Amino acid sequence: MCPLRVREMFNDSRLTLLALESVDIQRSKTNAGCWLYGSIEPMAVIVCGPDGILALDMEAKLVALDRLMQEIPELETIIAPTIVKETPAK
Repeated sequence: MCPLRVREMFNDSRLTLLALESVDIQRSKTNAGCWLYGSIEPMAVIVCGPDGILALDMEAKLVALDRLMQEIPELETIIAPTIVKETPAK
């Protein structure tokens, strides 16, 4: 499996859009020289807004956010500022 990365596509005061991408880099060396091939494939879009956080795959189907956080540990720190914490009622 190719490594996954998260990239911020859009951010304003209400909404943050993140792209989950699969990155594949291959290299080879021959007598003719060195070759480097790379590709980036979109895997999902994460929408962080006032109503919560949604993860959608490229067919617009919901993806379990917990599963994505297990695959990409840094995802939790990236989306942490967008999570609205509820204050306990007094």
